[in-house]
Amino acid sequence: MQPGTPTNSMASWRHRVTPLEVYRRLVSHFGVLYGPDAHQPWWPIISPNPQLEIVIGAVLVQQTRWETVEGAIERLYQAGLIDLPALARATVADVAELIYPCAFYRQKAAGLIALARAISERYGDVATMLRRPTAMLRRELLTLPRIGPETADVIMLYAGDHPLFVVDAYTRRIFARLVPDEIAWDRASYHQVQHIIAAALPSDPRLLADFHAQLNELAVRYCLSRPRCDGPPARRVYSRQPGRNSFLDRHDGCPLRSVCTWYQGHRQLS
Repeated sequence: MQPGTPTNSMASWRHRVTPLEVYRRLVSHFGVLYGPDAHQPWWPIISPNPQLEIVIGAVLVQQTRWETVEGAIERLYQAGLIDLPALARATVADVAELIYPCAFYRQKAAGLIALARAISERYGDVATMLRRPTAMLRRELLTLPRIGPETADVIMLYAGDHPLFVVDAYTRRIFARLVPDEIAWDRASYHQVQHIIAAALPSDPRLLADFHAQLNELAVRYCLSRPRCDGPPARRVYSRQPGRNSFLDRHDGCPLRSVCTWYQGHRQLS
């Protein structure tokens, strides 16, 4: 089987632009964003404990911009708290001070400590937890503090290489504009959106992780709440990692314009 070949049936995907075609167009525009072929890692890791750092980041980014999360993770690392036993022993007040101004920082502080304790008690460490079978691990993660479906899938995909497609608000926005009549993107359940897209993609964790990164990049550059379809891309700098925003000097438009139902409809009206 060739890389990038879907392993599942695409019979339910009714449009000429498939998720895999969307992915390929985005990669041709942004380049690979995640994995060994990426110029810079899309998910920057600063500590020697990447799996725990990803777990923490996945919780902190809930309703919070990554710029804020990155600063919080740096402070946690400097305080020695990207360490499971240390985080489990920490006080809510200390963690809350370090992660402020993340949204719901007090609740997230208590949740991170409870999460660290639960992982320690149930599994011993994060790596052991992530080696659990995919379906079993997902069920178990959803019982842990501060973990919902999106956060569970982010942790499993990026920290554990489990082949799951992550659905977030950006995913819904982009596909609602691309193929608005495929399903009711804004009302469909997390599982429905995940299934209809994942069924048209290979079960390849590296591709799935990169696709999620590509969709996020598209949403913060072009497919904003107020779209910038014809460019230039928004110049938001959401990571201090050197070289992460090297493509910001380009002035062309969204790479999905020619296959976007929303764009084609609005162009005809203008």
